[in-house]
Amino acid sequence: MDELFVSLHCFKFGSFEDSAGKKELFQKINRIAEELSKKGIFVCRQFFSIKYNADLILFNIAGSYELLFSFKEKLTAISDKILTETYSYFSVYEHPNTQYLKEDDETKYLVAYPVKKDPAWYLLDKSEQERITKEHVSMAVNDPNNKKIRSYTTYSFAVDDFEFLVLYEVASLPEWMRVARDLRKAEARKWITVESPVFVGEKVGLLID
Repeated sequence: MDELFVSLHCFKFGSFEDSAGKKELFQKINRIAEELSKKGIFVCRQFFSIKYNADLILFNIAGSYELLFSFKEKLTAISDKILTETYSYFSVYEHPNTQYLKEDDETKYLVAYPVKKDPAWYLLDKSEQERITKEHVSMAVNDPNNKKIRSYTTYSFAVDDFEFLVLYEVASLPEWMRVARDLRKAEARKWITVESPVFVGEKVGLLID
C-alpha cells in the first residue's frame, strides 16, 4: 500500500445545553467520516482526554491529503462555538500496517506526541542508525508489558513543526507506561530532544453508549 496521511486534532469543549448535545456532535462527526470513507481510505477515531491540553482528540488516517482537508472543513462547519482547536499535527504514514485500519475494541486508549531528534543523529552512518534503531525496536517488541499495543511512527519532516508524530493505541495505560519506562534504557534515547506535549485519551464510543 502507498503511504497514508495522518492528522491529529485536539480540542477544548465549549458549552453544551445538555449531554444529548455532545452525543449529537459525535454522531455528526461519525456521519462525516462515513461519507468520506466512501471516497477513499478514511478513518476517524475519537478520544476523550483527561489532560489540560485537550477535551477531545481526533485521530485521522486517510488515503489523501484532500480527504483530511475535507474532514477539517466539514468539521469546522458543524462545530462553531462548540469546539476550540488547541493543537493539530499532520504527518505521513510511509509503511502503513493495514490491520490498524480496522477497529480494535481492546485498544481503547490513545497516546500521541511529536518527536524531534538532535541534528547529530542524521550525521551518523546509516549502518549505525540501523543498529541503534534495531535495538530500540527489539526492546519494545520483546517487552513483557507489550500487550495489545498498536504503534504508528509517522513522518512530518518539513510538513509540520516536528520530525515525527508517534501514536499508540493501547489496551492498558499502566502497561504502556511500563514499556515506555523500560525504553528509557535504549541507546536511541540519546538523540531525542523533543517528545512533548503528550496527549492521552479514551475512546469516545466506550463512554457515551
